[in-house]
Amino acid sequence: MPPARPTAARPTAARPTVSRRRLLALPAAAAAATVAAPLLGAEAASAGGKYGSRNLADPTLAAPIARAYRYLDVVQDAYIKGGEPRLLQSYNNESGLMTAAFVYDNALAVLAYLANPTVANVRRARLIGDALLWAQANDEAFTDGRVRQAYAAGPMLFYGGGPYFPGLKREDGKAAFLWPFGFGGSATGDMAWTGLALAQLYVDTRIKKYLDGAVALGEWIAGKTSPYANGGYHGGLQADGVTAQRWASTEHNIDTYALFVLLAKLTRDRRWSARATVASDFVDAMWNPAGGHFWTGTLGGVEGEDPNLINVGNIPEDVQTWALLSLGERRYDPAVDWATGSLWNTDGAAGTPISGVAYSSQAKALTGNVPGTDVPNNRNAVWLEGNGHAALALLKRGGHGDAALARRLLHETVVAQEHVGAGQTVGLTSDPNGGRLSDPGAGGTWTGTVLPERAGVVAATSAFDTGFAFGYFQRQHVGATSWFVMAGQSFNPYKMN
Repeated sequence: MPPARPTAARPTAARPTVSRRRLLALPAAAAAATVAAPLLGAEAASAGGKYGSRNLADPTLAAPIARAYRYLDVVQDAYIKGGEPRLLQSYNNESGLMTAAFVYDNALAVLAYLANPTVANVRRARLIGDALLWAQANDEAFTDGRVRQAYAAGPMLFYGGGPYFPGLKREDGKAAFLWPFGFGGSATGDMAWTGLALAQLYVDTRIKKYLDGAVALGEWIAGKTSPYANGGYHGGLQADGVTAQRWASTEHNIDTYALFVLLAKLTRDRRWSARATVASDFVDAMWNPAGGHFWTGTLGGVEGEDPNLINVGNIPEDVQTWALLSLGERRYDPAVDWATGSLWNTDGAAGTPISGVAYSSQAKALTGNVPGTDVPNNRNAVWLEGNGHAALALLKRGGHGDAALARRLLHETVVAQEHVGAGQTVGLTSDPNGGRLSDPGAGGTWTGTVLPERAGVVAATSAFDTGFAFGYFQRQHVGATSWFVMAGQSFNPYKMN
């Protein structure tokens, strides 16, 4: 188990795990006044060469996607270069999350590279896949196939003077999961996405260790069936790595279904098909035909809630679009229209209007501050990862007007890529102790090297409250950028493309 937590108080921004997915993007503290020179000018990041794209949803997306790949490359090389396996830091240095590398975001980066499987891109995908396999094999306490929610991508000193993390590999040789943030748990959806990334690596490379890693993650999920009325697979394990979640998530079961179907094809083991049915039955139970959308899942994340009951209090975007991408059933088509209609937003806070989808019904309705901050919720904020989800679902559905709306969503994301997030940094700082990130409020620094211009996609056009006790902010994000890359190239990460 993790060592005792430091006695120094953590800042309120570093709140531990919440009850949904890979969780949080914390707000930045004040950034340092000066930054280093940009790593790449806009002209050098233009389309062509090794950053060329394939299967473009629109030819004019070639240059923005090339810049997005350049962002992923720079983040991957921020602390280590060459052939050493490594993870990508999920957000820029100033995010307050330091070098946190969420496994969900890293799974997406693998899949984004495989969306255009050049030799260079497959090599980069394998570096992430190998790092995930290493973490899977070098947990400090468990050998059951799991990975944790997030690891350190590079050197960091946690708030209050400790602990220190040298990067993915701790000084004792174990995987450096970020327990002080509360990121020691293993959510079912995170495990499924990691499994999908490894399975898709096997599809492209036929290297068996990737399939073995995916199977181990699948077996871990298969042992998490819910005992409550709606069945399915429950949310996984809490931050202590032991206590089971009582709630079950529609999103998690959508992800699990796709992983198990893919494992059934790759292993020819019929058990995976039966296990996939457990997940799809839960998803079907969460369908609300009267509203034309899915519910988020079941209750049970708060003391006193009944996990036999469906959670109808907040309706998220991702389950509406991911269900089509994963299950592919036409009877769920209205959910995509619900997401692009009921959750449509236009946000002018960045200085230029940007349109797209909100995170959830509550994100469009809540007043007050984003949890753990004094930043007001912007009910007009656009969740740019969601733009990628919705665009890809529309492209795959292929109905009247779908391609045009998909292109609109992708080009709105390009506006954000070009106008939001400039000057944010990544990588080693000027700290004399190995360039580690540490809290500027305690005399440290987290200013690294400026990210490439107009390359990464921020998580949100403005700060907003998801309605699930965490928020997103204007921070360059591996996950949002990866979804843009996949959607812009019509790559469905749930399927064998």
